[in-house]
Amino acid sequence: MIKKILFIASLFCAGFVSAQSFQLLDYNGDDISGTTHYEYGDAPALDSTKFHIKNLTGTAKNVAVKVEKVYNNYTLCVNLAVCFGVDCYSGGGGVSGVQIINNSSGDAVAANSIYTKLKVSPQTWCWNNCAADSAEWIVTIYDETNPSDDVTATIIWRCGVAPVSVNEISNDVVKLNAFPNPAISSLTISYLIETNFDDAVIDVYDVLGQKMISKGLNSSKGQVDLNVETLNSGVYFYSIKVDGQIFKTERVIVK
Repeated sequence: MIKKILFIASLFCAGFVSAQSFQLLDYNGDDISGTTHYEYGDAPALDSTKFHIKNLTGTAKNVAVKVEKVYNNYTLCVNLAVCFGVDCYSGGGGVSGVQIINNSSGDAVAANSIYTKLKVSPQTWCWNNCAADSAEWIVTIYDETNPSDDVTATIIWRCGVAPVSVNEISNDVVKLNAFPNPAISSLTISYLIETNFDDAVIDVYDVLGQKMISKGLNSSKGQVDLNVETLNSGVYFYSIKVDGQIFKTERVIVK
């Protein structure tokens, strides 16, 4: 009985520790956490793209940012500017992997409030052909004192007029679920892609953004079984990438 009570208590504590404190919002206040979000406009408009951070807790928290380049048109561009008010820093377009902005230091977000001073945008000098250029970065905001308390969105900036291509995939047609959660030795991920595609893959990342597992998908619907026995205990993220774009990112705990 005591062992059972302790196990239940440990699950409660694990859920409490990994509770999400933030939401990432677009400039209109819409929650874009865990989604692929598009920003359209000419070069000057894209240079001033702003986002909001919502503190869901009753405690003031310091928020930090890390970014990872997924795609840009050129070898060294587009660099990414990350600003907390007037304090601006850069993610290098020529750098592979996760980049911690300003040494994991950002700005304070008051309890139960929305921070409106975050700017994340490509630098306009890199837009050589506005009608064709784009940039895609994974942006993660997190608690400075608890990096596993985070929220991520994939943001795609497209210079010029918004596309009307029938091949544009919406988040609504991609579904993803994992069990058991927490996982111990194996993790089963079920997926559904309700559109035509050429390539799809499921990836598992640690809290630092390092890819730990990757599994290609051969059909539009099904399940994949992943061996997580060799992973250290902690919080991980699994995502589905369709034709090179990440459309869903969810959290899983490995014990």
